[in-house]
Amino acid sequence: MAFLFLLLCTAAGDPLQIVPVGVSDTSLDRMVFDCAAWRSTFGGAAGNLLCLTGNHRQAQDAEFQKMLDRVRWGRAGAQDVNRLNSTSSNDVLGPVTRLRIKKVAVQAMNEERLARIASPLVEFSAMDVILTADMSLVDEAVASLRSCVDLSVVLKLESFVILTRKLGHVAPGARGVVKRFIVAGDQGVDTVTEVECDFDGELIIVGRSRFSAYDSTGTELALCGQIPLLLGWAITVHRAQGLTLDAVEIDFQLDSWSTAGLVYTALSRARSFSCLRVQGLRRDLIHASRSAVAYYSKQLEEGNIDPAEDGRPPIESSVGTGTALVV
Repeated sequence: MAFLFLLLCTAAGDPLQIVPVGVSDTSLDRMVFDCAAWRSTFGGAAGNLLCLTGNHRQAQDAEFQKMLDRVRWGRAGAQDVNRLNSTSSNDVLGPVTRLRIKKVAVQAMNEERLARIASPLVEFSAMDVILTADMSLVDEAVASLRSCVDLSVVLKLESFVILTRKLGHVAPGARGVVKRFIVAGDQGVDTVTEVECDFDGELIIVGRSRFSAYDSTGTELALCGQIPLLLGWAITVHRAQGLTLDAVEIDFQLDSWSTAGLVYTALSRARSFSCLRVQGLRRDLIHASRSAVAYYSKQLEEGNIDPAEDGRPPIESSVGTGTALVV
């Protein structure tokens, strides 16, 4: 007699990073781990949840990694804030990416920098392809695509770009410079189909990639074929999630940073203090979602994970400002 065992593994992101848009500890919409489907799937008899620990992005800068751990758990103090703001005078090599909250601010900054380059614009246009017949799912699918890819990407020669998909051994978030547009004949009309970029001295040809939106069962609902490049002078924090950026600049005086996990998500795009420029950070901007902290702490404790392995800093009675710290 033969038995077939099906093992389904699902990876979820860090619950202490930026919370979903419109979700807070007091909103009607809740975190995914508070949903009945999550509890029945992973908390039921057939489910299991494992916490992965460790940090690779900041592995070469132990001081920066420990400071980020305190920011991540909402336990950073005045000394951490001062240390971060001291990076405002860092002399960072190469172009720097500025992180902003709103897309309109990012577009304005990139358009202004692009206008300084005296060469013709080249536009890569794309269209969404809807694969589902269920019209109730279309809006959600399109919104999912827009969170990771734009229908129009406009570039110039020598424009600064960021790669959003891994190409060969070049990782997402890598800085590049546009060096050449590659033209292919299409029905008698010359069409730019690819772009050659210089990523740290290596020339890489970038073509269109397939970006997809899926439902909860893994069924593809919609797709979009677009080049995996963004203008790199500025990007939103939401778009930067998951990317490792070579050089980051953040002015915390320019936007509202009240969302839980937002400051940590922005700061942790950098590898070290040396490739970071920060100004205007205040202690009151740093906080983590109470429900996310409670849920994640419970999972780590149930998994018998040593706090040192996950970077959980001790809860201090104060943070250098005379105010009790509660998370």
